[in-house]
Amino acid sequence: MQAIKAFYDGSGFIPSEPIPVKGTYEVVITFTKPVDEIEARRQRLMSHAGTWDAETVWAIQQIVEERSNFSSSRPAHDFS
Repeated sequence: MQAIKAFYDGSGFIPSEPIPVKGTYEVVITFTKPVDEIEARRQRLMSHAGTWDAETVWAIQQIVEERSNFSSSRPAHDFS
């Protein structure tokens, strides 16, 4: 039996690590807890960090932080 972590985005599963098996397998899917969407995106993005240099990783982290904080201080709009 092998286990990996993945995210469910509402329509499919996105592995957060390499799948260690080949071929067709019966699987058991366990939903453990809801995921903060921003954090899930950050984790998927940063899983590729090993392919970039330190300056690029730092720049991406800054952009992600700016975007995650962008709407937190803005007032909600009523579009009704």
